[in-house]
Amino acid sequence: MTLPLRLIASSACILLLAVAAANAQQSLNQEVAISKIEATFLDTPKVQAGGFSKRSSGRPGSWLEVEVTFEHAPNPRLPQTADELTVNYYVLLKNEAFTLDRKPTMLSGKVAHIHVPAGKALHSSIYVPPRVLENFFGGKTPVNAAQAITDVGVTITGKDGLLAISTMKGTVKGDKGWWDNADQFTTVAGRLYNKDQTPFASLEWDFYELIKPATTN
Repeated sequence: MTLPLRLIASSACILLLAVAAANAQQSLNQEVAISKIEATFLDTPKVQAGGFSKRSSGRPGSWLEVEVTFEHAPNPRLPQTADELTVNYYVLLKNEAFTLDRKPTMLSGKVAHIHVPAGKALHSSIYVPPRVLENFFGGKTPVNAAQAITDVGVTITGKDGLLAISTMKGTVKGDKGWWDNADQFTTVAGRLYNKDQTPFASLEWDFYELIKPATTN
């Protein structure tokens, strides 16, 4: 059976729009694109500078790690290193059963990376400490990431504004994400920590992009 030319053209148009929409979720320009967002639980690492320590709280605590893989592909005619790129994190907890208003909590935070080179597999990460998780889940840490979070949204910004936007579940349309609907959850800032603020600071140093140091007077 031969399909009408109009139907074929219409189907092709729909396919192109779907592809364009999918690409728009990852990158708003040709310079930066988010390729992966992953969430996992990690035990507090045992890091000792030397000698023996008898101090222990028992079983290591469980940290929630969110890791972002992104691409930086600047125009060949421009500098190949970005002075600064900021990765903004929006972590929607699955904790509505533990809140008085039965609304989930969204944790927001950001990590500023400096001297970011061109590359296809660059990495950023942010962490939720064990005590913070306990605070939002009735005194107990969730068993795994699936129990802890509903979704994670990520944007990357630079000197020219928003460069890329995506979510772990891929539900972004245009330049707005679910985190812009503030009436659906309670936003809490200051509970996400960059890698340099955690026991993981000295681990896998070369895997992650350099974090901008805190300003000192």
